[in-house]
Amino acid sequence: MSDSRKDVNRKSESEEATPDRSSADIGIVCTHKGEVKPFLKRLDRTRSYSERKMTVRGGFLGESTRIVLAEAGEGFAAHRAATELLLAEHRPTWILSVGYSSSLSEDVRPCDLVIANEIGDTHVNSLPVKCNIPSRKRIHVGKLIVADSHPVTPTEKEALRARFPGLAADTSSLAVAQVCQEHSIRFMAIRVAVDSIDEEIPEQAASMIFHPTSRALGSAIGILFKGLKKIAVMNQWRERTSNAAGNLDRFVTGIVEQIAESLERQRLR
Repeated sequence: MSDSRKDVNRKSESEEATPDRSSADIGIVCTHKGEVKPFLKRLDRTRSYSERKMTVRGGFLGESTRIVLAEAGEGFAAHRAATELLLAEHRPTWILSVGYSSSLSEDVRPCDLVIANEIGDTHVNSLPVKCNIPSRKRIHVGKLIVADSHPVTPTEKEALRARFPGLAADTSSLAVAQVCQEHSIRFMAIRVAVDSIDEEIPEQAASMIFHPTSRALGSAIGILFKGLKKIAVMNQWRERTSNAAGNLDRFVTGIVEQIAESLERQRLR
C-alpha cells in the first residue's frame, strides 16, 4: 500500500474515533437558569459558552443522552434566536420549551404542570402541537397562551382568559414552536404554574420569577430591608418558585428519558 493510501486510511480512522462533541439528542430552551436549576444538577460532563446575550450549556443525562440547553433571556425574539442557534450548532432531534407560567384556569393550581397541545398568542396566531400525554392529577394538557407580558394580577389574568381562553400564559413558547415547525423538529412545551388565577404576584416577586436580570434581582433584594412582613412574602414566593422548579425538573427528566429510549430504539433498527 502506498504511503498516500495509508495516510488516507489513518485520517479516516481518526475521524471515526473522534467523538462528535457538538451535536445533541435533545435541546431545551428556557428564559433563565432559575427555571431549570434542579435539572442542570442532573447533568454530567457539562460545558457552557455564551453567544450574544444567551448562555448555552451542554451535558449528559445518564451515560449517553446528550442535552443542550439555552438560557435565552426574555422576549419572543430571544427565544426564536436561541432555538435557531441550537438547531444550527447542535442539531437536536427534539426541542423542549420549558419554564414558569401564570395560571389562566381554576383547575391549574400553583406548581401544576401544563403541557401544550396548542399554543396561541394575542395576535391571532395559533399552532397545534402533537401531544400524546394524557391529563392526570396536577398535569394538564391543553392550550397555552403567549402574551406580550406575564399577567400577575387576577384582573390581568381574567382579562386575558376572557379574550384568549387557555390553561396558562407565558411569553415565549410559541417562538420556539414556530422555529421547530419551520425545520420539522419534534417539539414539546412544558410549563409549570407559579400561581393560581385568583392571586396576585407582588411586583418584587414577579421580578424575581419572570425578570431575573441584575436590576430586577437588586430590586427584589432591596425589598428585604423594608419590613418583616415583606420579607416573609418574598420568602414564600421564593419557596413557591423553588417547588415549581422541582416539579418541572421531575417531569422534564421523565420526558427526556422517554425520548432518549425512543431515539435509542430508532438507532438500533
